[in-house]
Amino acid sequence: MKSRLFILLLLLFSGIASAQDTIFVKNGEVIPATIVSKDNMEIKYKKFGQPEPAGIYSVFVSDIKSIHYNDGIIADYTVPVENGIINKPQTPLEMAGKMGVWKISFGISGSYSNRNGSDNLLLFWQNWNGTNTPEIKWKPVYYSLDLKTSFVIGQAGRNIIGDELQLIFIPKDAIYSTNDDGSNEISLRSFYYNIILFYGHTLNHKKNLIAIFEPGFDIAFMSGYLKLANEKYDNSADFGAGLHLAIGADWIISRRVQASFRVGQRFMKIEESHKSSTSSTGWSTFYVNYPSNKDLVSVKWNGPYASLGLSWSFYAKLKTGRPE
Repeated sequence: MKSRLFILLLLLFSGIASAQDTIFVKNGEVIPATIVSKDNMEIKYKKFGQPEPAGIYSVFVSDIKSIHYNDGIIADYTVPVENGIINKPQTPLEMAGKMGVWKISFGISGSYSNRNGSDNLLLFWQNWNGTNTPEIKWKPVYYSLDLKTSFVIGQAGRNIIGDELQLIFIPKDAIYSTNDDGSNEISLRSFYYNIILFYGHTLNHKKNLIAIFEPGFDIAFMSGYLKLANEKYDNSADFGAGLHLAIGADWIISRRVQASFRVGQRFMKIEESHKSSTSSTGWSTFYVNYPSNKDLVSVKWNGPYASLGLSWSFYAKLKTGRPE
C-alpha cells in the first residue's frame, strides 16, 4: 500500500513540475510561460523553465490571441470586450460554480486505519480461551467507491458545498484471531454505506486547492463468523449505524481530474448476532462471560484513518427558471 501511495504522489507532483501556461501572440509567437499577474492592459509572466530569480516580462492584452493554461482552460482574447472587461478564463471551479451547474464526480479511494480495540470482543475471546495470549489482528487497508456532487456558493466563488455517497469495502478477515489448535476462531468484516455532506473553501487564487470539512452518517453491515469449540456461528446480518468526521483537501488537477486527501475519525459499534437453530427467532447473541458478565458481545469499528483518492468529473447544467 505504501508503494502505491508513493507512486500516486510521484505522478501528481510530477504533473506540477511539468505544468506550464502558453501565450499565443497575434504575430505568431508562442511563449511557454508562468503567468505572474494580469489586468485589462497587460499580462506579466516569467519564461517557463528559467532558474530563480527569473526576469519578469510583459505583453499587451491587445497583442494576445489566446492563453492556454496548464489546467486545460483556454482564454480566447479575440472575443470582443464586453462592458469594459476583457474575456477572462474560468478555472474548473468557476465553471462548476455557475448558476444551475453541478459538478459530478466518480472516484476511488484507498484508506489506512487503526481500530479501537476497547470493545468487549477481546474480553469475550480471552474468557472463551481461558488465557490472555490470543491476540485479535486487524487489516488496516481498505478501498471505497465514491460519487460526489458539488456546487459553488457566494459571489466570490470561494465556498463549496456538496454531498457524497461512499461504498467502503473492508477486506475479508479484517478482524481475525485463532487459538493454537484452530478450534476457536474469529473472522469478521464490514461493508459500509456512507452519506456525507461537506463544506470547502478555496486556498489559492486559482481556486483549485480546497480545504474540506466533512461530517458523515455511516451505515455498516458486519459479516463473517465465530468458531467456538469447532462449531461455526454465522454472523451474516449484523447491522450498525455511526458517524465519522474528517478534514482534508481537494486538488483540482484539471477540469476532469481531481485528487482528494482526508484524515478523520470513525465512530461505529455493532452488536454481535448469529444464526441459531435453537432460537425461536432464528438468531441469538453471545454474552461476554455468562453468567458473571451478561453484556452482549459488541465490535467497535472506531478509529482514526487517512485516505487518498482520485476522481473523474463532468458538469451538468440544470434549468434555473431565469435567463442566463
